Amino acid sequence: MVLDLDDTLYPEADYVASGARAVAHHLADLYGVDCEAALLKDAARGGDWLAKACELAGLPAAAKPSFLWLYRLHPPSIGLSADTQAALDLLRGRCRQLVILTDGRSVTQRLKLAALGMSDVPAYISEEWESEKPDPRRFEQVMRDWPAERYVYVGDNAAKDFIGPNRLGWLTLGVRLGPAALYANRPPDLAGDSQPAHWLGALSEVAAYL
Repeated sequence: MVLDLDDTLYPEADYVASGARAVAHHLADLYGVDCEAALLKDAARGGDWLAKACELAGLPAAAKPSFLWLYRLHPPSIGLSADTQAALDLLRGRCRQLVILTDGRSVTQRLKLAALGMSDVPAYISEEWESEKPDPRRFEQVMRDWPAERYVYVGDNAAKDFIGPNRLGWLTLGVRLGPAALYANRPPDLAGDSQPAHWLGALSEVAAYL
């Protein structure tokens, strides 16, 4: 069983909010600026809240990369929902191995896994492989590392998540995201390899396909 991370196992909006809070705390400590509410508001709207951080601190736009790295390297305050935790516990009992295959920076994604209590799960992270979905290389490596008769991939993004595993003959399952999701991407006009075999309403429904 191979799982995507962001928005599949937890809401990525929670990570963004956690990062905005972390940056706001640094601004308060270093510059005496109380801007947490403003940054969270911008982040929730999908605005450029890092530029807002520079503005509120009275700093030039050149400071934005520093705040960006504070965001990327902060220990996130995120967690699994009770339903997701229950689903993962069930999957651990039914599957030979759980694996994470996710796009993102190595440190950032591993900090997320640590916060979710999933550091023990083997993770194939794009930066470590210099390969992003839909490139099949990590999916092929999973097959070499964990030989099995059947592979299942669970993701959420039809623009990139399912193309690689579909072409390798895996069973692909898509978790439909709620309206608050930041990067929901299930365009109805993406057909063929882009779509999963089945769309699910929640991770708990995966067990029915095992």
